[in-house]
Amino acid sequence: MKGFIFPGQGSQYKGMGREILSKYEEGYKFLEKAEEILNMNLKYLLFDAEDDELKDTENAQISILVTSYIYFKYLEKKGITPDYVAGHSLGEYSALLSSNSISFKDALILVRERARIMKKFIGNIKGLQVAVLNLKLEDIEEIVNDLQEKGVIQIAGYNSKTQVVLSIEENILDNLKSLVSEKKGRLIPLKTSLPFHSQLMQRAEDEFKKILANFKFLIPKFGYVSSVANQEVSDGNLIKEILFNQITRPVKWIQTIIKLQELGVKNFYEVGPNRVLTNLSQRDFNNLKFYSVETLFEEEKYERV
Repeated sequence: MKGFIFPGQGSQYKGMGREILSKYEEGYKFLEKAEEILNMNLKYLLFDAEDDELKDTENAQISILVTSYIYFKYLEKKGITPDYVAGHSLGEYSALLSSNSISFKDALILVRERARIMKKFIGNIKGLQVAVLNLKLEDIEEIVNDLQEKGVIQIAGYNSKTQVVLSIEENILDNLKSLVSEKKGRLIPLKTSLPFHSQLMQRAEDEFKKILANFKFLIPKFGYVSSVANQEVSDGNLIKEILFNQITRPVKWIQTIIKLQELGVKNFYEVGPNRVLTNLSQRDFNNLKFYSVETLFEEEKYERV
């Protein structure tokens, strides 16, 4: 069985839409529709925007969503569809959109509002994110427990078996560095603007919950596995709950791949810009196949799919 996995923020890069739209002209109708709905110059963002502009949360999230959907529509036109879908953080919206659980218009509006709410808190929440490498999960959990009394620290992303992302208050960064160093691990500060997927984002979650209340989600066309709940979900109200909880809860990516494997998925296709999820997962699961659809598209090797 096939699983389509959709990337989150951080997968954007200059010119991310150029390749797919140079060969799939029908994709322009989705791009132009998105421009009309959002009143944004998305052609510029997908073709010419520099990295600094694409780091803006709103620009990044909308650009990734639109690019991912255009890749999906190309695959669909070729008769290539998944058995299951899943997404990393923002990618959950791409997964739900591709599954017809939400309309294109509603997905665009929700992602824009999600990004705008997050941007409101930049500079107002004294937190950051770091990646911890080369430590066992139990060692990282021990460090997190040891620092609980000093400030807020939370696992924000189980990205791979060798990479866990933490969201922390700024005042405990030095303590964290010391403990990671003692255990011979490596710590890398991430260039993110907020401590995503942690309780530090509670005010953002509360605001977004009010916006989500006005939207409806249908039963997904494909099996949808949430990377927050780590389970297959079809109920629209539960999907809505997952999406607002997502802001303060961790991305369980390793667990999601394991769940999809249990459901029978053996071939995974990253649908969207870049190959971040492919690189993360293929190192951990050598019994599964991971492909970047962007790479397959460039090499014109869709017979693999």
